[in-house]
Amino acid sequence: MWKHFNKEQLDQAYNNSLAVANSAALTQCWADNSLAVRMDIQGELNIAYGDMPRQCYDYFSVGNDSPIIIFIHGGFWQRRSKDDFTFIVPPMLEQGLSVALLGYRLAPQANMNEIILDIQSGLRAIEHKVRGERAVFPGFCLLGWSAGAHLAASVLDQSNIYAGVGISGIYDLEPMRHCYVNDLLQLDAQMAVKHSPMLHTSHFGKPFDLVVGDDELPEMKNQTLDFFQYRNSRNQAGVFKLLQGLNHFTILNELIKQDGQILKLVKEASNS
Repeated sequence: MWKHFNKEQLDQAYNNSLAVANSAALTQCWADNSLAVRMDIQGELNIAYGDMPRQCYDYFSVGNDSPIIIFIHGGFWQRRSKDDFTFIVPPMLEQGLSVALLGYRLAPQANMNEIILDIQSGLRAIEHKVRGERAVFPGFCLLGWSAGAHLAASVLDQSNIYAGVGISGIYDLEPMRHCYVNDLLQLDAQMAVKHSPMLHTSHFGKPFDLVVGDDELPEMKNQTLDFFQYRNSRNQAGVFKLLQGLNHFTILNELIKQDGQILKLVKEASNS
């Protein structure tokens, strides 16, 4: 459908902040709650894996026998920070899951090639840390929201990953190339093809669950459904969930409630 949109329509089709009237208040609440969590619970913060400030991660452990979730934040590859999402950590710790929040450079300081290299480098650094602390390396279960879901799907082929969960993700980058997102991202046609999971099989062979809210923008829902159908038609493991009454921001409530549908899915994926 997006190919029939003019520029203004396509901009609106992917403007999640504009579509959710109180999005600014919601994200400010995330940041406030995340700051409180970092002051309240013990974790290792801002462990560097590169020379740039954003090339670092936070690590919260519940013991050397626990599964490890790696969370990759969203923000259309150009906004937000791992620090805005510490609020998701306590419910996962309570479920017996250790958590790493992985930071990465953002556009326009980094292009998509460099952003994905950051994710790969960060994963290797966390693996090195875990191998130094544990008798057995358990591998990682990836969890990504929005652009972070795209990045999770893009690195699912890494040997230290065994499963993933994508929340409200982007899996075909070509629409991004034609809307406001590309003002800073600066994708060209070659890069959009290279880094669109919808066009590749590198993520095959590992389960990847896909979740999106029923109240999200139609094109956002289509991105998740199309990617699930692509993988499912080729017999790839992973479930699809359309969560009723949730938008691009409130969907994360299902990750922080103890009976949340996404939290349950993450725990199941981590034990796959």
